[in-house]
Amino acid sequence: MADARLLRVIATAGASYVGRFGAGLVILLTVPMARRTLDSELFGAWMMLTALLGFFAFADLGVGNGVLNRVTQARASNDHKRMQQVIGSGYVCTISVAVLLLLAWCAFVGFSANPVVVAGRISAAHHAEVLAALDTFAVLLVINIPASLVQKAQLGAQHGHWIGITQLVSAAVSLVAVPTILHFNGPLFALIFATLGAQVAANVGSTILWLRRNRVFRDTTLRQLVDATTVVQLLRTGSQFFALQLAVAFAFQSDAIVITQRIGQSAYGDFSIVQKLFLFVSMILSSALLGLWPAFGDAIARGDRKWAQRVLVRSLLVAGAFASCAAFALASSMEWITTHWLQSAFAPPLSLCVALGVWTVMDALGAVSGVFMNGANLVRIQILFAVAMGAIAFAGKWFLTPVYGATGAVVATILAYGLVSVPGQIYIYRKFFATWK
Repeated sequence: MADARLLRVIATAGASYVGRFGAGLVILLTVPMARRTLDSELFGAWMMLTALLGFFAFADLGVGNGVLNRVTQARASNDHKRMQQVIGSGYVCTISVAVLLLLAWCAFVGFSANPVVVAGRISAAHHAEVLAALDTFAVLLVINIPASLVQKAQLGAQHGHWIGITQLVSAAVSLVAVPTILHFNGPLFALIFATLGAQVAANVGSTILWLRRNRVFRDTTLRQLVDATTVVQLLRTGSQFFALQLAVAFAFQSDAIVITQRIGQSAYGDFSIVQKLFLFVSMILSSALLGLWPAFGDAIARGDRKWAQRVLVRSLLVAGAFASCAAFALASSMEWITTHWLQSAFAPPLSLCVALGVWTVMDALGAVSGVFMNGANLVRIQILFAVAMGAIAFAGKWFLTPVYGATGAVVATILAYGLVSVPGQIYIYRKFFATWK
């Protein structure tokens, strides 16, 4: 069973690498073009909105992660009917959340005197264009809440290779659409469609194809598919994941919000260029780890403790070593990379490169811990540490960014993670393995 489980993890990672390769090409080819074509403020707004789709991963109220764990359990027990109820009930929850969020955004725009304020410091000349982009982002976000649920179901069913294919299709569309829009000086909302819209459309297509190909809803009725008890369970479990994801979002992914609010869109545009290069390291690692969450969940559900411990230790060692080498190489050659990549004299501060390098290593180790703990359903205990860490990190970013620039936001994350999350993870590991006999 362990060998078969590892093969599924490898297959998922391989397909994910193909998809992430496409996503990487989008960044490498379109960012220099956009920086040369767009006004610096609009460039910063575009980079901010593309980053915020990841920030709003908690918008499904954690239901997606609840679906992932419950589909994993249903698959481990070969209970197809249970899997049908989990996925069907998950769609009821996510569609309901999406409708409520769309109504909330419409109410905010209707009653707010200046809705563009959520994008940070925007000059009057760009208000209308940025508002149109925000409206586009909001619509795509709410559509993506139910559309992206299929990825959680695919991971739970250990069909994670579908996610890589979906990402590759999305990247191919963006590689054609973004340069075309930039060439014709298209509006900002069109660029949002070309990037985020491509992701949403790919998720919708993946949903239709995967559900039909695997006959997930065969021999069932809508009444049998939607189970009130399962809906309540998903919302209850989801509330824990929601709290965890919300804390993580404000701790790790709030740079776009803080930097744009405190020092402006142009500053965030320059920061995001450097950050995206370091994110390639995280992108590579996250692809490798994509199948580990359900694999850990499957091993724990079957009582295979030795496999879980062995893979956890090896994953931590490999992730830490790879991230350290990659971060050092990037930090030491960043000026050369950015100058030749952007074809302009852009020299990011050394302090920012070092801070991002340190954080990249810490994030790699934390990602391994995260997939193990989520697979083991150790969510509630994570919330306590995550909320404390998120509050400290966000407050630190808010106060350090005006003083030290974008570097201050990264330093705040490092300090909060080292003071709260590292001791917290050690405590959780000791408690879990001590009680797992």
